[in-house]
Amino acid sequence: MNLTEIAKVKSKYKEPIGPDKMKKSESVIEVKEEFLDGLYGIEAHEYLQILFYFHKSEGYDLISKRRIGGEKGLFASRSPRRPSGIGITTVELLKREGNKLYVYGLDAIDGTPVVDIKPYASFMDEASMSLQKNNPRYKVEKMIRYQNIDELLLKAGELHGHYCPYLALGVLAGVDALNKMEAADAGMEKLLAVLETNSCFSDGIQFVSGATFGNNALIYRDIGKTAVTFVSREGKNLRYYLSNNDFLEKDYPAAKELFEKVVARREGSRAEEKELKELWQKIAFEIIEEEPAKYFKIEEDIEIDIPDYAPIFEDKYCSQCKEKIMAAKAVEKEEKIYCKSCAQAEYMQLDGSGLIIKNN
Repeated sequence: MNLTEIAKVKSKYKEPIGPDKMKKSESVIEVKEEFLDGLYGIEAHEYLQILFYFHKSEGYDLISKRRIGGEKGLFASRSPRRPSGIGITTVELLKREGNKLYVYGLDAIDGTPVVDIKPYASFMDEASMSLQKNNPRYKVEKMIRYQNIDELLLKAGELHGHYCPYLALGVLAGVDALNKMEAADAGMEKLLAVLETNSCFSDGIQFVSGATFGNNALIYRDIGKTAVTFVSREGKNLRYYLSNNDFLEKDYPAAKELFEKVVARREGSRAEEKELKELWQKIAFEIIEEEPAKYFKIEEDIEIDIPDYAPIFEDKYCSQCKEKIMAAKAVEKEEKIYCKSCAQAEYMQLDGSGLIIKNN
């Protein structure tokens, strides 16, 4: 079997280091002139798969220790020490200049021989759709188990709409708790998240844990603390309370000051809003690199009262507007059933101020 070197990697890393760090940098792939025509049309692809040769790796072990603890077989790991010496990474193509491909996310050192380049195609290269159909949280659970916190924060940002320190703290606490409780694949209502705040922190918790109002696994307590308790119905629980409350003032004073101006007082310019967004993103991805104990007081097996499984209520119809309502929320007047709106009754509303009583 013969392998042909088609390109070489140009990287600031001359020796192997942790792949997580290497994948956060840009590299250049210089394609040999005789293969230049093979790059025709490559700019149409956002992501590429790079196959390369671990030219500095020697030997291999069929069983080896993992970086995060425990042991694994060689073919169940990403070890660079392999019988064939072949590595593969999916990278983002930033631009092409002649025979040079500028990429982000390549965990290969300077001088690494490249043996093939292919466009990444999600419909061919992602896990089978049937896995996702059987378990909607299949990908999230894998990210939790393997502690791919960067990816989890990226996905949580899609839900939240932006990156910020408290979203990152929610992701950090969620990943730590679900791994400690071995509950990454907990089913609906088997794992509850009891939240004590409705801040950005809560979206990080919701995304990682899968606990939401809609599936009745998210319990909101209007206490106003940046805290959450993960509760397994099997009896185990973990509470995370943000004890390092002044970390922004201590570690990021400029960002805290900008936040006060842009968000708290609504006095920031567009340029300052953009600056805060960039700072928040930088800080968020720094936070998830830390140990949870830096920010949280973590308590195990505390006393906590949790509700039973959510009951299924019958439906009723409002006598006035004729709209269907949950029976438990109906109001009875003069032997007729009304919704709270038509009955002009009080109701509870959860908004930015917390849980408040509203009058119709």
